[in-house]
Amino acid sequence: MPLLIEELAEEAPPEEGFKFHWLADARFGSFGSETIQPLLDKWGFGPDMAMATFRVEQPVTPDVLPSMLEDFFKSKVVIGALSQLTPGLRIISPDKVRVSWERLSTKTVSMSFFNKFEDCGAIGKSGHIRGRIEEDLDGVPIVNLIREVILCEESDLYDTFSEQERKEFLFRIFSHLIFGGASNQWEDHVEEYFKVTKEVYKDLLSVRRNDTGDVEVVSHVASIRSLGPAGQLFPKESPLNFCYVIVDPVMRHVRFWYFGYRPMW
Repeated sequence: MPLLIEELAEEAPPEEGFKFHWLADARFGSFGSETIQPLLDKWGFGPDMAMATFRVEQPVTPDVLPSMLEDFFKSKVVIGALSQLTPGLRIISPDKVRVSWERLSTKTVSMSFFNKFEDCGAIGKSGHIRGRIEEDLDGVPIVNLIREVILCEESDLYDTFSEQERKEFLFRIFSHLIFGGASNQWEDHVEEYFKVTKEVYKDLLSVRRNDTGDVEVVSHVASIRSLGPAGQLFPKESPLNFCYVIVDPVMRHVRFWYFGYRPMW
């Protein structure tokens, strides 16, 4: 993971909108790699997951992030790239794009954050994921206690993580990998999930060391919920869908991570 030490200059937002370039040759340590992609396929993501990098010409500060997101999904360059990358995302009327999104936290940078799964009994000391009687929740099979912690609001285990902790991007990455897609062949032990979580984290976020020597994330993470009347963000409504736009304001890179759930039948 590269350490970024430049300071972000305070510059005015562009008057004519943000312009983007697709870096089609960008490679990742997770998505598309020889070691991680087979796991993503095993967990049911297959061709319905996409990861891509764009470059934005203008500086992006937190206050102009909403405008940048609107311009991102209106951009002909972006729309053209996403039409090749994501079979489930379709932008029919770019002028009608109205992005509904949530800003996620990136304060959590250590995998020790997930020790709570062991503390609550969802994971054994050896890393074994504890099972449970299968239950269907909104079309999602709850087959183990990790899934129960993450998704079952009525469970006593749900309070293992606070609502604020659930807005941590690290939590979201791990959760998506745990649930996977329709053809998911899930793991009995947690180690592979942790390994891929770390690789995805490194691919999507940029960090630097602050004045005290601690690692801090410089990227801004937006969880995209809807594009308004502009088109279709996901092929089917599902709690397993996700779409993220992550901005590195130093390198002016915009990373896109997406999964559109499609049932097997």
